[in-house]
Amino acid sequence: MDYFYTSQQRNARLSTLTENQRLFLIEKLKRGKRTVFSNALALGKGTYLGSDQDLEQEIQLWEFIDLLDGGEGNRPYRCECGMSLRYQYIVKNIRSGAIKKFGRNHFEFHTGIPANIVKDIIKGFESIDYELDEILYKLENGWDRSLIKKIIDYKLEIPIEIYEQLQLRLPLLDKQMNRLAELVREKEEELHIQKYIKELEKLKEEQRKRNLSVSKSVTKPVVNEIPRSRPKKLAKKPLITTPLGSIAHQLIIQSLENNGTISVLELCEELNTIEHNYKGYFSTGKPLIYPHVAMFLDQLVKQGLCRLEKGELDDRWYSVV
Repeated sequence: MDYFYTSQQRNARLSTLTENQRLFLIEKLKRGKRTVFSNALALGKGTYLGSDQDLEQEIQLWEFIDLLDGGEGNRPYRCECGMSLRYQYIVKNIRSGAIKKFGRNHFEFHTGIPANIVKDIIKGFESIDYELDEILYKLENGWDRSLIKKIIDYKLEIPIEIYEQLQLRLPLLDKQMNRLAELVREKEEELHIQKYIKELEKLKEEQRKRNLSVSKSVTKPVVNEIPRSRPKKLAKKPLITTPLGSIAHQLIIQSLENNGTISVLELCEELNTIEHNYKGYFSTGKPLIYPHVAMFLDQLVKQGLCRLEKGELDDRWYSVV
């Protein structure tokens, strides 16, 4: 929605506010225009056709003070050249302390600031006026506060200017609401992740209890020891195809490299510390994931990255080549 008032309409609505509300908005208006003025000068360095040194001197010389609006059909102000004005721009020369007052057409003439930068400054000033109009419009026509309730419920820290604005019972700009909506979105995402982690931990605990129940009814084979090689990295990144998934693949490679030599049963026990689709045991006591881990290691052997040290009915041992 576009918000736009004439100068008279804007002033009439400002006059209905409390003094604190009015002072806050006027100071916000001036502060915003000072920022626009400074930013436009700084960004203008990239479009100025003269030398950087000349532009830098002009930029450092001027400080924005105020913009006055005499209202539609009125021209109560004067330019430095004597021309009557509706809009009067007031800037201060930092070096001399002199105050200059002029219209938009003489902005460049009196300050030396290039016309293309002046255009950006004036456009920025108009957008600041629209923001004031937006607040005044919402004061008169109401605005949705449901997001503010969420901010309070979640006890979120908000920017000081927005807090002060709310304390004065002034509506927020759409862009401020979008900023708060992003804070709420981040908080709700954090809460969702926390909830997911709790549910995952609960599922892990239930799975652990089921595994314990199954393991009591079967005899798991003992993991025997054989002479170990030193820890060693694989010579290259392997190309593996199994249904275990990338996280399980990464854990197998990490364990193999860290141990140098490792058995399939040892890897199965490590893999049972993460989520996968093969939890539990066969009636023989061998882990359900065992054949997939053996398949993984056999693929490493075919690629020349591992060797089978020992293969028995109960277990198999592999070492990094």
